[in-house]
Amino acid sequence: MNFDFSGAVKAKESGNFLSAGIKDATFQGVELSKVTSQKTQEVFLTLALKLDIDGYGEYTQNFFEPQSDERPEMQWGKTASPLDHFLITVREILEAVDPQIIKDIDEGKIKLTGTFTQVVNTVKKLTAPSIGTRVQVKLIPQNNGFVSMPSFPARITKNGDLGIATRIIGHDLTMTDRELKRIKAAKEATPTNMASKVNVANVLSDMDETINEDNSDDTDLPF
Repeated sequence: MNFDFSGAVKAKESGNFLSAGIKDATFQGVELSKVTSQKTQEVFLTLALKLDIDGYGEYTQNFFEPQSDERPEMQWGKTASPLDHFLITVREILEAVDPQIIKDIDEGKIKLTGTFTQVVNTVKKLTAPSIGTRVQVKLIPQNNGFVSMPSFPARITKNGDLGIATRIIGHDLTMTDRELKRIKAAKEATPTNMASKVNVANVLSDMDETINEDNSDDTDLPF
């Protein structure tokens, strides 16, 4: 047998696996970006949060331009709108990389208003000096089999005020009970044999238990 090492010259190590949990990371900035739907070819604007996650490397999370400010009425009351979730996401990013920015916004010293493009570009400018800041991020299993930062961090209080349901970026983060359940469920998930009547019954039973839950944080894409 003859050996020719030229075939191994361009060999590269496979990418590191990114698991669910709370990860230490380095903030690498914010950019205005675009994502194209593979199904409809529609283009969506996003706020692209760039990170370098310890033990993994470069990671980008896209937060989509909100298409509505409507707060849906559920059986337990109103839930946060897409705009609410985006506002809380931006607040958490700013607070994580430089708390003074949020203080100045709350005191009216900094105005963060305008179109989506204007707001993202302003956030980019405000956070540019903080590139290199150490943060923690939260990664949760998604329906597509991958993990990502939650895109639905907002909540509406009983008084109708906008509040924070979960911290997705910051310091000394902790998982909510709901997030821990999702991680556990993802670890224990096994393929379901739909041909089995027993399995079908189990699936329907599980649906009965969760049908009234608020599952607004199950997806990251608006399509």
